[in-house]
Amino acid sequence: MVALSVTGCFYLDSCVVISELLDENKERMDKFKRDVKNYTISCYVSETVINECKKKVTKTVDFVGNLLSNIIAGYLEKLGTPYQRDLAVTPISNDDLHIIRTAFLEIGSNARKFDLFSDPFQAVEEWIVEKYEGELDKAKKPTIYSLLTQLTAIILKEVNSLQSDFESLIELEASYIVQSIEIPDPLISAILVNNGIHQTDADNISVISSHQKNNHNKAIFLTFDYSTILRNWAKIQNSNVKLNNINCCDPIYGLSFLR
Repeated sequence: MVALSVTGCFYLDSCVVISELLDENKERMDKFKRDVKNYTISCYVSETVINECKKKVTKTVDFVGNLLSNIIAGYLEKLGTPYQRDLAVTPISNDDLHIIRTAFLEIGSNARKFDLFSDPFQAVEEWIVEKYEGELDKAKKPTIYSLLTQLTAIILKEVNSLQSDFESLIELEASYIVQSIEIPDPLISAILVNNGIHQTDADNISVISSHQKNNHNKAIFLTFDYSTILRNWAKIQNSNVKLNNINCCDPIYGLSFLR
């Protein structure tokens, strides 16, 4: 039984939306969603956050769909030899797994470099290794090409799943999320940029200023971004009095800012 009521709402950063999409930061997200349910707190996503998420999803889908299988195939063709192997006739071997490991290290590095989701790659990697292990134990081993054909199918499945899950989330089928009509506050955004916050993050955060001005209702910006936002937020907030009512925190602390 909830004893005290709270006033105000939450605005979600793209990393919180993505955590919901990919089921990441599960303990923190579960606590946050319990708070939202128990206290009937409105949760908004701004258009700037939605656009940021869309760009990341699109880049990830393109990367997975167009490059992943080609990278792996290229590695396997040149495995330990100065010439290309014919994957259509070459049976799989245990050595392939070590090359696959190297390929996915490169893929993971590129995912971080280009700001992509890593989960789809991990799911494909886990499937490949498990499939390889099972086939290696058989007396008659399949060719690399036949396994790559199956790999292509699983990649397409992962791509379609990611697109579908994101579209469902953005269409606000997640029951606790509402799309906001508020736009960034250019003054607040400029102050944040001058304090080292990236323009996209500054725009996302400044939307809560617009919300508070237009609705006379407290709004808290929730993010998992410790590297550029949360770790420096106290210093940034103290740099300008116009930021006094702009609060950012990890989702598990959101409720404490509304009491």
